[in-house]
Amino acid sequence: MSRTKKSKPSGSKKTAKPAAAVDVDAKLAENEAKTTKAVAVVEKPAEKAKTAEKLVEKTAALAINPGQVTPYKLDKAQTLKAARALLKHIAAEETSEGKTNLLADPSNPADSAIPLWLVLTTKKYISDQRSLKPTQIALPTPILPPTTTLCLIVKDPQRHFKDAVTAAGLENVITKVVGISKLKKKFKTFESRRQLCDSHDIFIADDRIVTMLPTALGSVFYKKTAKVPIAVKVADNDKPDQLKKIVQKVLDSTVAHLAASATTSVRVSLSTHTPEQVVENVAAVVDALAEKKIPGGFKNIKSLHIKSPNSASLPIYVAVDLYGDEDVLKPEEEAERLRKIEEKNQQRKDRKEARSLKRKGLSETKPVDDDKVVEAPAAKKVKKAKVEEAKE
Repeated sequence: MSRTKKSKPSGSKKTAKPAAAVDVDAKLAENEAKTTKAVAVVEKPAEKAKTAEKLVEKTAALAINPGQVTPYKLDKAQTLKAARALLKHIAAEETSEGKTNLLADPSNPADSAIPLWLVLTTKKYISDQRSLKPTQIALPTPILPPTTTLCLIVKDPQRHFKDAVTAAGLENVITKVVGISKLKKKFKTFESRRQLCDSHDIFIADDRIVTMLPTALGSVFYKKTAKVPIAVKVADNDKPDQLKKIVQKVLDSTVAHLAASATTSVRVSLSTHTPEQVVENVAAVVDALAEKKIPGGFKNIKSLHIKSPNSASLPIYVAVDLYGDEDVLKPEEEAERLRKIEEKNQQRKDRKEARSLKRKGLSETKPVDDDKVVEAPAAKKVKKAKVEEAKE
């Protein structure tokens, strides 16, 4: 007896779709996902470009935009902007501390002013060796106070230059004149050299004896660059008017100590100067170094910053390109460079050996015969024996 199945109400449960319909829907969903993914891939470069544009805009608001900087030229507008920000920061620091500087002299604010430094970075080394003669650079607005005192180190005899200083009326500025022989005899100890270093603000020296000063003054003067003697030509300029010009040039200038490195710092201004005066001094220093001292000129400058002793460096110039095709050495040029380095090292080694022989009492111009050196003790014994025989 057959039973008939009762049909279920149509609204009670959802009817299952055929298998073919399920496959079609799955394929449609898969195709839609692929299309969406492809569109997303196509839109990614555009999104990246927009993100990059926003990043460039933010960077331009905070720092220098290389595209707007004139290549191989100082941007004075950017320098003025950085100078104002730096002076404002220094003033805010002094106000926030709320402490009175007991050493400050109200009549001479330059004595207690905070120095501002120019940090110059080059693409290549400025020099292949350290120079013993600091470079003088004239400043539109001087940074030395009127109470600055100088010590003059000269070639013997010192009496001639003492009389020249007196005749020029510079006794209040050049408070001490010392000859090189007296310097070596009187200032042998570390303590005496330290006292001499602390007793004067600036040291100037006859350019004929500059190479002798590192040995005579020692690390007290040459460990830091603040008191390294400045070379001046006083041999042919010992007349009163000429000596006054030399001293005035020293007082109106700053010095750059160029070493075998890609970075150097130069004191260019003071916190008591106006932003416009800071810009003028910075421009004077950059122009002087780029024209005369930096190999390759302004093209070799990588970046320029200004700062105070306790502040961050504020950029005023950044090079657009770091190097060009002309900077890449060819094999023969590289070989020539290495040959010159080897030649310099050999010359340095020969000079060192010559000094060693001189200290031992052996002449550099008269080579020592090794056979004679070996036979010397035996010859002395024979001579001594002959003397004893003669006495007997």
